[in-house]
Amino acid sequence: MGSIVAYKCPSCGFATEQLSVGWGKAGRARFWGGLAVCGECKDLIVVDLSEQRADRRDRRCAKCNAPVKLIEGTVDRIPCPRCGAALRHATLGSWS
Repeated sequence: MGSIVAYKCPSCGFATEQLSVGWGKAGRARFWGGLAVCGECKDLIVVDLSEQRADRRDRRCAKCNAPVKLIEGTVDRIPCPRCGAALRHATLGSWS
């Protein structure tokens, strides 16, 4: 079961929309939402880690096509992509 999350920065006011991370009943082969940071857009996004491409390390932002940096593993403190302060995390629900 995946989670619906949102992040907000207490310093600069940056906030994400609802982000669907993890995977649902169909398993990781169908959709596996992972968090990533786009340095160009200065945004926190979700990328599909199950996407079948030749080079999975070359993940790109859907908005600007710039390379993104995956947030690996479980991170307690995700830095704000705009100011660097620690983002606050809220779990809004789950999806399957």
